[in-house]
Amino acid sequence: MANPSPSSRQSNDLLLCWLLGLAVGLAVLHVVAALLWGPGPVIAVLPWYVPTTHSFVALAAFSIAFLAFGRYQVLREPALFWVGMAFAAFGVFALFYVVSWPGLFPGDWSLAAEPYNVASWFWHFQFSALAVLLLAALFSRRPRAEAASGRRWLRLIVIGLTIIISTGWLSIALERFLPLLVVRGAWTPLNTGWIFVLVVAFAVGSVLWSWRYRQTGDLLFGYVASAELILTFAMLTGIIGGSLYNAWWYWQRILWIAAFSVMLFGLLSEYVGLYRRERDKTHQLEALQQAAQEERNRLRVLIETAPAGIVFHAAPDGRPLLSNAAAEIMLGRPLAPEVGLAGQPAYYGLFRPTGEPFPPEELPASRSLHGETCLGVEMLVRQPSGREVYILANSAPLRDAQGRVVGAVVAFQDITPIKQQERIRDDFLSAAAHELKTPVTTIKGYAQLMHKWAPHGHEPREGEAVEIINAQCDRINRRVQEMLEAVRFRTVPPELHRVRFDLGDLASEVVPRMQALTKIHRLVLRREASVPVEADRERIEEVLVSLLDNAIKYSPQGGEVEVRVWAQEGEAVVSVKDHGVGISRERQPHIFEPFYEAVPSGAPGYRGVVALSLYLSKLAVERHKGRIWFESEAGKGSTFYFSLPLAEKSGDDGRV
Repeated sequence: MANPSPSSRQSNDLLLCWLLGLAVGLAVLHVVAALLWGPGPVIAVLPWYVPTTHSFVALAAFSIAFLAFGRYQVLREPALFWVGMAFAAFGVFALFYVVSWPGLFPGDWSLAAEPYNVASWFWHFQFSALAVLLLAALFSRRPRAEAASGRRWLRLIVIGLTIIISTGWLSIALERFLPLLVVRGAWTPLNTGWIFVLVVAFAVGSVLWSWRYRQTGDLLFGYVASAELILTFAMLTGIIGGSLYNAWWYWQRILWIAAFSVMLFGLLSEYVGLYRRERDKTHQLEALQQAAQEERNRLRVLIETAPAGIVFHAAPDGRPLLSNAAAEIMLGRPLAPEVGLAGQPAYYGLFRPTGEPFPPEELPASRSLHGETCLGVEMLVRQPSGREVYILANSAPLRDAQGRVVGAVVAFQDITPIKQQERIRDDFLSAAAHELKTPVTTIKGYAQLMHKWAPHGHEPREGEAVEIINAQCDRINRRVQEMLEAVRFRTVPPELHRVRFDLGDLASEVVPRMQALTKIHRLVLRREASVPVEADRERIEEVLVSLLDNAIKYSPQGGEVEVRVWAQEGEAVVSVKDHGVGISRERQPHIFEPFYEAVPSGAPGYRGVVALSLYLSKLAVERHKGRIWFESEAGKGSTFYFSLPLAEKSGDDGRV
């Protein structure tokens, strides 16, 4: 049970004090009346006083037991079960007490030959059972929650009541063997000693239940503590009086009524409070449901009116559950809930931008159902009408409260106009590159002739000028070739000629060759013994050359450039680290875009050329199903990485 807040704790304490004050006040008033008028008038006016008060206490005990069992059925708190058993046992023995009371039936008929003695035994049984079972409730850990079909707690109740009823009938049948507790209206030492034990039991129980109340804040514990405290005083009055029909004897019964009234009133008030709380929760739930429905309606309107296509996929097979009108327009067909991820590329006509069929396992929805967030995935949709639509898709996993992936959402937009503009740009670049090749080739040819005719020129300046012209022609040729490569990659990617080779061996060939191009840098290679891959060796060499060229270019002050080659988690990884100018944070998201320079104009390392090498490297690596990324900080250099799938080792000896 949860601990209450300080404010509710204070209100609970005030309620218990009020109940105790009311009970003690009634008891004091009754004692004053008994002392002023004596017991005689009471007996004369109320001849049914004892059966009536005891019947009320029995009814209250059964009511308390019923309420306690009801709370146990909901909360499954063992203390509640034993509180119910305690008051149920008290109620049964109280009924035996009533029907064995002398003078109850006409003709002086009684269940017992010694009615006062047998009734006294039932009196002690009822209070002893109450005291013992209330103490057991404090320490018991059973019965805990069981399956609804088991009903073990009901069986325990039936068994307990059967034992109690059997004890009552045996007491009547064997009354002649019972020691005397009352002799001519006075208590015997056995009776007095027994009552004294009850005083101790109820006093200890009151302290322990109070401690539990202060520990948990559960009002039930406070009610039991209050009732046991009142019953402690009731037992003391029995010891003080020591006989029937005196003022103390009447006071004792009023205290019983007060104790049971505290318990009954407390449990009933708790049920009223529980009903109010449940009613408030119901109203809150209804309000939340209404708000949730309004949010769903707004979300539905937002999804339907969104210019982007939106599709929700269910785990684990990726069946589409919901889509908006924009999605169906871009796909060219309605949603097909029965088609899973495996059949969606064929059903919806999904291809890579290059025209290759899109693998189902690489669909954004498929990747997000495995927990991945996908951004900027380009796809080609061939609609049934024959129209081709280019889309840019993003996706993310949908998770439940426990973090498990229960679905995926894919959002995509029509980028066909952008692709058309790119195609126009590519055509222009291709034409411009081809137009540049002829005059550049001519200029380079004449520069070579001039160098052949006069290697050093007619004067030193002419020889230097010829070398510069020749170098710049080579540079223009490289940039023209890059432009043609970029166009070719975007339209019809070149075929990959995969061979098996060691990536470390390739790096050990490229690094010395690049070292020859610079005198102010020191290129260092660190490699593992064997890093096998299956890839297009020429394309991967171009990637490594490009990264090294950039590392040299963007560290104009020189220094060390470190190349590392290693294998990890099924990947072959290459890194190129420089200590140059680095890349500012705002420029980092655009590094792999075509025609984007890593440093601004005029900054160290800026050359004012068409920046395509990183873009081409990204295309080449991704065509090999690899990854390319970097880490950089302005002024502290950069580290570029790329990875390729690690080839499986062949042969028994593990050689590549």
